[in-house]
Amino acid sequence: MGWLGLDDTDHLGGGCTTWTMHVVLSNLPRGVRPLNDPCLVRLYPMAKARTRGNAALAAELHVDIPREEWFAWLQQMWKEHVAPLAGRRTESSHATRKQVASDPGMVWFENKPSSRFYSLAVRQETSLAEAPKPDWEAGGLGKIGAIAAVSWPNEVSTWEGIAWRGELDGPRTLDENVLKHLDGDQRLVACRDPRQGRGLLAPRGTSPVLFGLRGTVRSAVKDGMAALMAGSGTEPNTGSSLFRTNQGSGDHLTAPTSATVEKVQVLRGGHVALTTSDGTWLAFAPSGPVRDLAAQLMPGDRVLGIGLVGEDEGRKGRHLEALKHLSGPVRQRRRPSCTACGRRMKSAGRDQGLRCPTCKHRDVDRWVGEEVMPTAWIQPPVDRRRHLAPDINTWASERPDWTEQGPAPS
Repeated sequence: MGWLGLDDTDHLGGGCTTWTMHVVLSNLPRGVRPLNDPCLVRLYPMAKARTRGNAALAAELHVDIPREEWFAWLQQMWKEHVAPLAGRRTESSHATRKQVASDPGMVWFENKPSSRFYSLAVRQETSLAEAPKPDWEAGGLGKIGAIAAVSWPNEVSTWEGIAWRGELDGPRTLDENVLKHLDGDQRLVACRDPRQGRGLLAPRGTSPVLFGLRGTVRSAVKDGMAALMAGSGTEPNTGSSLFRTNQGSGDHLTAPTSATVEKVQVLRGGHVALTTSDGTWLAFAPSGPVRDLAAQLMPGDRVLGIGLVGEDEGRKGRHLEALKHLSGPVRQRRRPSCTACGRRMKSAGRDQGLRCPTCKHRDVDRWVGEEVMPTAWIQPPVDRRRHLAPDINTWASERPDWTEQGPAPS
């Protein structure tokens, strides 16, 4: 037995590492077979060399052929099907981030390595110098993701069923009636967007993927994938596979950060920048409710935030994936009404308290208003979250390392 890892065979203009792994697993030699579902492992969402969802692949295999014969097969598969995918690059038509050419990597471990490297690779930039040494390897920087995928401990799993269409351009066609039915299954992750009346399973870019159906229960994803492929309104596929994934695990996140808001700015495009005691926090317009809550904050508010810190020019700061309002100054601040006649009181002068302009009643100097009510965790709509993002309210309740007021003391 052992573990095969693969990464970085795609670019914005085509290709998909899930498809490449499907080709590899579909051509295994006699005496070699998969033991479980292959793994689709999302890694550090801000990696500089990422393309789409920054996913790497791994598969546990039973190998009942001589080691030399198996390594020779791996080398041949690499040479014929994987290595030719190197050096491909397509610049984005809407984002300024420079794209990096594909640099595939394939690795083989006879024993599953420690999860330490996965923990690094899902939270930060890593290097091959930090990775465990495979028993067989080929390629370039893609080996980083391949090793991380093999190192994933599978402690929190969801599933994704993927079907492919080949390298075709143009909109995907999925059966709308099946999508509506699947969207009612709580075990599946948002199949349709009722706000825009469209399906959420088909990617819009150029890639071999026809659709990806995600869910928390394997049987629900398997059955849903079969129903969708059989739907009369779904275009033909060239293959499909069910993957075990770390999507929705929150493995990329650390404990929430507590801060005090110092300044609120609405930026061009509707994004919101919060200057806080923890530095700059950014709520991007597509985050919807997170952006709306951020725009309503004011200096003095206490908040909890969850998100990675970005260093790209123009986007430096904590990119909020969830935001929680704890407390703060009263809203619609005003002087209290006179207890004698009901008129609004006014300041009588510095250190002289309040005085009613009508009946001259006196009172202590103070302000009244609407008290801040703590919110639950506010997240973007499901279709606007990172692949790794969990339901924060559920995820947070299971974390032992922080309290409602921020990270627990160490």
